[in-house]
Amino acid sequence: MRRSRSQRPILSSRVRRLAQVSVAVVLALPLGGCFLNVEQIAASVDIPQAYRAAPRRADVALPSVLWWRGFRSKQLTDLIEEALTSNLDVAVAVARIVQADALSRIAGAPLIPAIDFSADATRSRPVGGPERSTITALLSASYEIDFWGKNRAALRAAEATAVASRFDREVVALTTVVTVANTYFQVLAAYDRLRIANDNLAAATRVYNLIKQRFDVGTASQLDVAQQESVVNAQRAAIPLLRQSLQQDMATLAVLVGRPPERVGIRAASMSQLAIPPVTPGIPSDLLAQRP
Repeated sequence: MRRSRSQRPILSSRVRRLAQVSVAVVLALPLGGCFLNVEQIAASVDIPQAYRAAPRRADVALPSVLWWRGFRSKQLTDLIEEALTSNLDVAVAVARIVQADALSRIAGAPLIPAIDFSADATRSRPVGGPERSTITALLSASYEIDFWGKNRAALRAAEATAVASRFDREVVALTTVVTVANTYFQVLAAYDRLRIANDNLAAATRVYNLIKQRFDVGTASQLDVAQQESVVNAQRAAIPLLRQSLQQDMATLAVLVGRPPERVGIRAASMSQLAIPPVTPGIPSDLLAQRP
């Protein structure tokens, strides 16, 4: 099928128009991301000025920064202070901060000019002439134009990572402090349970001796003796499990403070010796707005 001469200019104009549209679309795809507005979501929460259930005095409900001192336990205070300086997780978090700072400096290096300096010295002696020394020095500087903002975006990402690593360190430190306190309370509770188990064993042994004396004079049966002997054995069997639990808690506490279990000694104390810190109901809104 042959096209007429009048149709050929129309077809060629359509082809040129299609080619122009295609080129525009191809160029618009890579350039489209350059004209997008950068939207940053604020990392803050809309906090009310006051809560309905909070006290009128907002500073009353503020907990102390050294809240563990409220328990009036020197052992607990020493363990927490040692954990903040010797805990391995906290040390790792601090190392990550140093690493993030170094990476941010590396990411910002392409934004400054690069300077290169080189020097060369040669010594020659022509035939029949004196010895000559030639020193050549070359200083050059180059700068990469960050036309698309790639280097600046990499720098902002590295700086944000460095800031996040500092928050991670605060989280690790807070978690370590809470874990040390909870483990210390578990150690004291294990001491209490072990003390109660020993008292129960002593009481059961006294009752067993009394029943056995009654059996010797004929006022008790063999069944009474066997039942009380079973109670004594049950109380005695519970003590090794409590000692094992106490050793496990001591080992956990040693890991938290960064020392071997043999170097950690907790005096046998009781939960009843701890002071109960006052707890004020209601949390002020500015407590949530504070940053570590």
